[in-house]
Amino acid sequence: MSVLMKFICLASSSAGNCYYVEIERVNLPPVKLMLEVGIPFKEIMYKGLNQGIKMSEINAAVVTHGHGDHCCAAKDFVSHRIPFYANEDVLSKCGGNLKNRLIHNEMRYLAKDTLIIPFNVEHDAPNSLGFVICTDKETLLFVNDCKFFKADLSDYKFDYVCIEANYDGQQMHFAYEDAKQKNDYQNIARYERLFDSHMSLAHCRDHLKKLNLSQCKAIFLMHLSDRHANENKFKETIFEATGINTYVCKTNGGIV
Repeated sequence: MSVLMKFICLASSSAGNCYYVEIERVNLPPVKLMLEVGIPFKEIMYKGLNQGIKMSEINAAVVTHGHGDHCCAAKDFVSHRIPFYANEDVLSKCGGNLKNRLIHNEMRYLAKDTLIIPFNVEHDAPNSLGFVICTDKETLLFVNDCKFFKADLSDYKFDYVCIEANYDGQQMHFAYEDAKQKNDYQNIARYERLFDSHMSLAHCRDHLKKLNLSQCKAIFLMHLSDRHANENKFKETIFEATGINTYVCKTNGGIV
């Protein structure tokens, strides 16, 4: 029976995103990564301490793009000398080392026997990225805050997938039409932005169907909308489409 990767959700919503993973390596301890740092550093430390996470043991922190709900603690990670990786825009703003910049399709090491391969995703922040993270034992896909991505990932056999499933398309469509009938311009604009920058459940399912999941042990759904997502429906939909154990990341941390 396969052992599940250590995956801890500290926050997952438009208010903040932060995830901790330990990916297995051969003849080495697991590599310890913080993926997204979109809540205050003190909160990361407090929640992490309660989960047995030692900040001093983190091998690297990685963020997908420059929106605050994904990188607001970036300066703190840099000042605490935790290796920090992001696109050049984020690194420039937080005083990070530009040698750690992540560029589409440029492979680099995060730690010994741990490679990251960034790829472009469609979002409304400059140079937004998704990641394939590989050790000599396991491979992880991480895609957060994106409408869709064009990268061909068919060469990878993923052990784990962390992917955004923000909203139910039908539910959002009804809400959008209702806002238009009421001339609710604020919500019209909000819905149009969500349609154009975040991943629907249907798009999430379709992307997963294109991946090689023959050895995948778990799928983690991230960044669910508080208003337009039902966690039970999302879990059932993805499990039915893939046959793989599926978990939902909770707004304030934890998974179900």
